[in-house]
Amino acid sequence: MSTLGQKPATQHVSLQKQTITGNGGTSYSLQQSVGSALDIAVFVNNTRQEPTGAYSASGTTLTMTGAVNSSDHFYVIFLGKAITTTGLPVDAVATANINASAITNAKIANSTIDLTSKVTGVLPTASGGTGDTAGSGMVKLFEGTIGNVAAYDLSSTYINSSYDSYVVHGYFLPDGDNKYLYMQVFVGGTIQDGSIYGNEGQYMGSGSYFGGNTGTAWGFQQNGSGNDAGEGTTAHITVSNVNSTVAPCSMSGITNYAETGGAHQGSITAGSLIVANRANVVNGFRFKFHSGDIASGFLTLYGMK
Repeated sequence: MSTLGQKPATQHVSLQKQTITGNGGTSYSLQQSVGSALDIAVFVNNTRQEPTGAYSASGTTLTMTGAVNSSDHFYVIFLGKAITTTGLPVDAVATANINASAITNAKIANSTIDLTSKVTGVLPTASGGTGDTAGSGMVKLFEGTIGNVAAYDLSSTYINSSYDSYVVHGYFLPDGDNKYLYMQVFVGGTIQDGSIYGNEGQYMGSGSYFGGNTGTAWGFQQNGSGNDAGEGTTAHITVSNVNSTVAPCSMSGITNYAETGGAHQGSITAGSLIVANRANVVNGFRFKFHSGDIASGFLTLYGMK
């Protein structure tokens, strides 16, 4: 036979009991907070006591009108604290005996948990977050796309005294064939395009070398990239000593690129500012091809502490 109204509950609901040892006095502690004497049933020697007359209750304090001795059989039933095993009520207060599996993400309101007060140590970078910049590790600072520009700059918004080392992952497609990816730095907000870059690289396919000690940029390729779809240069670069005035700013990188015709090539490279420029504090990076424009690409920047 069908029923009207809400479907009968199928979950099991139980009440909590607390056994108390009398101390010859009238004041006792409850294991959970209550609103008033009406929220509990108090029994002394299996005789139920009258609420508000024989006892009062507020918070976790139970006050008896008469003294209770250790020889008395003394216990409390919490009438207003039924515990269900199937989930938390909408306005549930955290109490003991809550099934941990019932606490799901959907039952926790947004912006209610202060993570820093609940954990110790360095906080990891959360999904989509920026991490703990005061701690140690790799923190994502920027992610963006590149579209038809002569050069792509990372300014002092990201390259500054907050970090001394950075990691760049990027893909750069030139606007023409046989293009070589270069990198330069800013000092005091000004691009450095003089002969201050020491650079040595090796083409993995044959062991041939490229670079020099008086370049106007750091280079990453033995041969030029093509500009057909899927060609271009993928670079993984680490830059160190950005804020040092003792050791020159240095970089190391690995590049994969496809030359005209689509053949894969790879190079490894290392470089630094020359010794005479060791005190330069760097506050920006520039990426460009040796000629022409960057047609398209993308780049991600990380700071390291």
